[in-house]
Amino acid sequence: MYKIQRISNFQHSFSFSSSIEQFDSFYQRFLQGDLGKIYLAIPWDELVRSFELLDSKVGPTSIFSPQGKLALMFLKYYGCCSDKRLIEHLNGNLEWQLFCGIQHH
Repeated sequence: MYKIQRISNFQHSFSFSSSIEQFDSFYQRFLQGDLGKIYLAIPWDELVRSFELLDSKVGPTSIFSPQGKLALMFLKYYGCCSDKRLIEHLNGNLEWQLFCGIQHH
């Protein structure tokens, strides 16, 4: 079984004045890129309501919010990925983590 790893757990640190500045800079670049523009164009709240997705109240806390679960389905199609490949992309691509809400702004 493959596990999702947060890039921040093993990511090289850049020489910005703070980690918040580093993240904000990367997040702004993400929003200006193709995937960020798609992310901004999707009506996430409406989709979550339409599919009646909720956070689970039982069991372990999920890595993904209801919006993140929809984002995973989108990225799987967008990247033409198998489940294994999707997890590899999530483990190695901060933009995909941002798209799914694993890394929060």
